[in-house]
Amino acid sequence: MKDGVFDGKYKILKVLGRGGMGTVYLAENVKLGTQWAIKEISKKTDFRHGITVEPDILKKLNHPLLPRIFDVLEDEESFYIIVDFIEGVSLDRELERLGRFPEETVVRWSKQICEVLTYLHNMSPNPIIYRDMKPSNIMLSKDGSIRLIDFGIAREYKKHADNDTVYIGTRGYAAPEQYGSGQTNIMTDIYSLGITLHHLLTGKNPNDAPFEIKPVRYYDKDLSSDIESIILKCTKQDPSERYQSVRELIEDLNNLGKSNNSEENNRNQNPAYSGSAQNKTVISFKKLVLAVWSNCEFACELAYAAARSSNLKVLLLNLDYNYPGVELCFNLKDRKEPYGTDIFDAIEKKEISEKAFSVYCSKRREVRNLYIFDLLSKVSEYEQHRNREISNLIEFAYANYDLTIAVVNKSVFDSFTKASLIKSDFNIIAASANMDTILQYKTYMFFMNEKYGVPVEKTRFVAYEYKNGVSLSQGLLRRVFPEDSYIGCIHYREEKEKFKNGGSCYVKRRYRLHKSELEEILSRFNIIPQKTAAEKLTELASFMLKALHKYFGKPGAVKSQF
Repeated sequence: MKDGVFDGKYKILKVLGRGGMGTVYLAENVKLGTQWAIKEISKKTDFRHGITVEPDILKKLNHPLLPRIFDVLEDEESFYIIVDFIEGVSLDRELERLGRFPEETVVRWSKQICEVLTYLHNMSPNPIIYRDMKPSNIMLSKDGSIRLIDFGIAREYKKHADNDTVYIGTRGYAAPEQYGSGQTNIMTDIYSLGITLHHLLTGKNPNDAPFEIKPVRYYDKDLSSDIESIILKCTKQDPSERYQSVRELIEDLNNLGKSNNSEENNRNQNPAYSGSAQNKTVISFKKLVLAVWSNCEFACELAYAAARSSNLKVLLLNLDYNYPGVELCFNLKDRKEPYGTDIFDAIEKKEISEKAFSVYCSKRREVRNLYIFDLLSKVSEYEQHRNREISNLIEFAYANYDLTIAVVNKSVFDSFTKASLIKSDFNIIAASANMDTILQYKTYMFFMNEKYGVPVEKTRFVAYEYKNGVSLSQGLLRRVFPEDSYIGCIHYREEKEKFKNGGSCYVKRRYRLHKSELEEILSRFNIIPQKTAAEKLTELASFMLKALHKYFGKPGAVKSQF
């Protein structure tokens, strides 16, 4: 859609927002003078399953806190959904401005949201599950009331459906069952609402590292124990332990402050609560997808380190046909033959389990929790697969592995690269810390943002083969990249070439050399705990001691020289 008049009667005024589902414009009806929001959804989008869901659902709805659908149009390229323009500001923007909100305000908003959810969940013949509750989808109108917007991924709940077609929702706010472990239901919306309330009360974004959400009084001891207990119950990992209806939740919200329980009774009822900011209990999500741009070696090292340093199920997914180096890095003598094009069909039709998929993954004896799927070991295999829908494979990885590291080509025009960068939680650039390299990747980052809506903020930079005194200083790298986007370096070591030509497991030996650096990077994603300053100092002292012993010989030999 371009500036001008759309459909002969809507004058486009400005862009309201862009995202994975499309672009939203503010438009004015030139005859009536009324303002409307027009949502444009490309027919080429990866979210094709959601294109007709939103208008079909909205046509059935009539609630003062929901947008009213007016028209649905389409042309050869896109669908256009015309809905009420809700004048106001989204709560994520207000969070940016204010940091967080008072408990009384959040509770008032939560009751309004619960009214909307109650209405949706009681729709006939099937309840409607919203599935994408988050601050950016909640509008605060000028009169102080809230509106729930964007029904792009809502669905009707059907009792006999085992699970949803694909993972869908916003990472961090999405409930565990949205990763493919079961069908989304009423408790799914309750989970997302709980995470949203936590964000509004504390200002702690669930997608900011470290990926953990501690009880709200860890962040603000003045918040009530009752609201903390409500949020903890909303966000239980097991749906059966959450509120089983929004009405139950509303009842507890209405009873806030009326409880006569002492602080000691509160501790007994809620073992997770310790009454102080020292509470270490966390609510967290551990499923994660990282896309590594054009550096198979680093991806292999990171995957190996993640498997060695944690008990997570790690999948290394090689989608970079330019560098078929997985075999070399892992010395894979028993490499499994690629599953072939049938892998895509089997995943799309849900005809393959994680156990069956793992048969086609290579493994190392010392890291049984690392699965290596080398789809593109030959350029000819890329030609065979290039037109396949890679998004389903990534969704399968989301559902079945705790951590997926996908290696992709540097070309932003490669279909595998585009899908992986869109679907991933973070995109990692592991490249030399030279100005030309950085400028090239920054150009790619902004292109992907403008063309496909991939947030620049989810890119992370690692200075690979870093050379002190030669590469750009790490202080400069922290200034060049957005806040917290520079996450560490892997120093250059002369032993690298020797290891690569040695015939053994190259990655295993590299891990020993760079263990602390790799673990530091992993900790930035909360894959492993971050080390304290004392632990880092101890580790540095141990490293220096080993270096001295290597140079001077054993301790006894050092003494004899003096």
